Amino acid sequence: MVKKEADLPGRRVRFRVVPVGGDRGADAAPPVAGPEYATLRQALEAARRWRPAPAETSLRWLDIVCEPADGPPARPSRPRHSFHVNLRAGGGGFEGDGTETMPWWGLDTAVDELIDLEGIGELALRPGEGLRLWHHEIFTAGPLERRKKVQETVAKAVFMLMAMALVAPVLAILGYLLFMAWPALSLAFLWENPKDYMTAGGIWAPLVGTFFLVLGSLMVAAPVGVLAGVYLNEYAREHWWTRLINLAVVNLAGVPSIVHALFGVGAFVLFFRMGRSLLAASCTVAVMTLPVIITSTREALASVPMAFREACWNLGATRWQTIRTIVLPNSISGILTGVILQVSRAAGETAPILFTGAVFFVPVADHGLASFVPYGLDDRFMALSMHLFTLATQVRGVSDPIQYGTAVVLIGLVLAVNSLSIGLRMYLRSRKRW
Repeated sequence: MVKKEADLPGRRVRFRVVPVGGDRGADAAPPVAGPEYATLRQALEAARRWRPAPAETSLRWLDIVCEPADGPPARPSRPRHSFHVNLRAGGGGFEGDGTETMPWWGLDTAVDELIDLEGIGELALRPGEGLRLWHHEIFTAGPLERRKKVQETVAKAVFMLMAMALVAPVLAILGYLLFMAWPALSLAFLWENPKDYMTAGGIWAPLVGTFFLVLGSLMVAAPVGVLAGVYLNEYAREHWWTRLINLAVVNLAGVPSIVHALFGVGAFVLFFRMGRSLLAASCTVAVMTLPVIITSTREALASVPMAFREACWNLGATRWQTIRTIVLPNSISGILTGVILQVSRAAGETAPILFTGAVFFVPVADHGLASFVPYGLDDRFMALSMHLFTLATQVRGVSDPIQYGTAVVLIGLVLAVNSLSIGLRMYLRSRKRW
C-alpha cells in the first residue's frame, strides 16, 4: 500500500483551501489564516462544500496547499497537480477527465475523482506543494486555447509580413515605372507609330505586332496542348511511353528561351522553310508555352470527380462522349486559365522572336484598315518586347518617358491578361454545381 504524505512518520502537515480570483495570481500576497485540515481528504471534502460568492465573478482557480503544521500560511505557488473543472456547475451530466479539453462538470464530480486518485496514492503532496483546480466553463477558451490563439495570431502576422515583403517590391517597381513614364502616357502614345528614327511618336506598330504574335501562337499551342492533356489524362495508361511524354513536358518547361529561339531557327525558319516571319515566330513561342497548357489541362481534367465518368459510362456512353459532354464542360475553367496564362508569357518573350521574325523597324500605315492589319504570316514584324530592347540599347536620343512608357504598356498588357484569367476562372468556378 502506498502511504500518503500526511501519514508519513515524523512529518506534520496541514492543508488549506485557497480560492484565487482574476485580480490575483501566483505572486499575490500570502493568504490569511483560515480553516486548516489534517489530511488531503478532509481538505477535498471541505472544498466540496465551498461555493463562490456572487461577487466572485473573476474566479480563476481553487488551490489546496500543503503547509508545515507549525509554519505560517504559504504563498500559493506553481502546483504539482493541475486539473480543470467548471466550479460553477452543479455537477453530473457530463463525463470529463479533468483535462483542459474535457473538464470535470461541477466541483462534486471533481472531488469524487480526486478522492479516488488520493486513495491510490497519486495525489501525495509534500510541504510547499499544492493541487490546483482551474475554473474552466464549458465552451469557453482555456489557457491552452488562448495559447493556440496567440500562436495563430503570431503566425498570421509573420505570414502577412512575408506576403507584404513580396508585394512591396512589385508595387515599388510599378510605381517607379509609372512615375517615369507619366509624361509620355496618352492615347496618342498608343495609336501613333514610331517617328524620327523611333525617338518620337508612339508604339502602335510594335503593339499590334505583339497582338498578332500572341494570336498566332495561341492558335497553334491551344489545340495541341489541350488535346495532349486530354490524351495523357483520359486515354494514356501508365507505362514507359506515358512516362516518356511526361518527362518531355517537364523538360520542355525548363528549357531556356534562348534555346527555344535556336530551335525555332533550325526547325521553322530553315527546315520548314518559313523564313524569318510572323508564322515562324508564332510557332516558336507556341512550342515554349505548350507545357503550361498541357499541365493546366491535365490538372483541370483530374479535378473532375471520377464518379461523373462512371455514371456516364453506366448509361452506355463511350469514352469520347463522356469527355465531350461531361469532363470538358466541368474543367473548362482550369483549361482557359492555362491558355490565358500562355498569352501573358507569349507577350513578354524576346529571345525567340529576336531570331525568328522580329525586326528593328517596319513601316506601318498610320490610318485605315492597313494600320490594323499591317502584317502577314510571311512578313517580319515589330513587337513590344523587342521594341523596348531596341530603344534601350540601339537607338540614341530616345527620351526616358518613351522608354518607360513602353515598359509600362507591356507590363500593363501582361497584368490585364492575368487579371482576365483570374476573373474568368472565378466566374466559371462559381457556376459549378459540385
